[in-house]
Amino acid sequence: MDLRHLDLNHLIVLRVLLETRSVTLTAKRLNMSQPAVSRALARLRMLLGDTLLLKGKSEMAPTARAEALIDPLVSLLQQLESFVAPSTFEPGKTQRAFRIAMTDHAAIVMLPGLMPMVAREAPDAIVEIMPFSNDTFMQLANGHLDLVLYTDHPLPDGLMTRSLFTEKLVCLMRTDHPLLADRGGSKEGLNLREFVAYPHALVSVPGLPRSHVDEVLAEHGLERRIALRLPYFATAAFVCATSNLIVMLPRRVASTLAIGRNLALVEPPLVLRTFGYRMVWHRRSHEDPGAVWLRDLVAESSRDL
Repeated sequence: MDLRHLDLNHLIVLRVLLETRSVTLTAKRLNMSQPAVSRALARLRMLLGDTLLLKGKSEMAPTARAEALIDPLVSLLQQLESFVAPSTFEPGKTQRAFRIAMTDHAAIVMLPGLMPMVAREAPDAIVEIMPFSNDTFMQLANGHLDLVLYTDHPLPDGLMTRSLFTEKLVCLMRTDHPLLADRGGSKEGLNLREFVAYPHALVSVPGLPRSHVDEVLAEHGLERRIALRLPYFATAAFVCATSNLIVMLPRRVASTLAIGRNLALVEPPLVLRTFGYRMVWHRRSHEDPGAVWLRDLVAESSRDL
């Protein structure tokens, strides 16, 4: 049989006919005329090559072929109903794993506020944090990631964004660093020459752009010496607490990491632009109810940052 000749509405008629065994009752249930039901049955008989229902004294009787069709027909129509039904998402029932790519900067700043909200609304959901890599945005495009937390730098085509907060860079160094000791512990008045005189740690994450600090230093004809290059914001801070290294970190994560540690935040001797932090997703998941829920939750958790 050529499926192009099959009208799905006729399958609905057949299902009700097999339940009611009556053209009259089927017409009433489907709000159709009796002749329309009879025409649908005639069409099905021709397409399937079987009488399907035989006239009886009180009701119609299904043929053996019709009896064999009942379960597959019910299953098929249920699948079709699910296919065309709007996609739904119930946080309280989901066991879905949501994969988010972010640096440890974003993890330190965002997760303490986000995870209690996830636990409250979707206790069986899983949040899986993925590291940044050179193919992070490819993973977003092919569905391996649900969301990326990223700066306001340019993005590949096909991606959508929502702003979360604005950041600025500060210097982080140990509280008894020579730069501070030389000025009696004062955190004010650091100059460029002093800034580049000491070795620096540089947080360099695959897939993220070059540091804005080096671009501004180059404009002044200066260059800092990078003694440690690593992809972890937290580790960079911990190393600076026990050495003469200086690291430039976003203020929020620097403030968090300095709590209870031998670390001081110092304003840099550079005019540096602030930068936005945002969530990024592919348009393929723009209307996915689960992904929409996740994005709304991330946005809500960032409001008080």
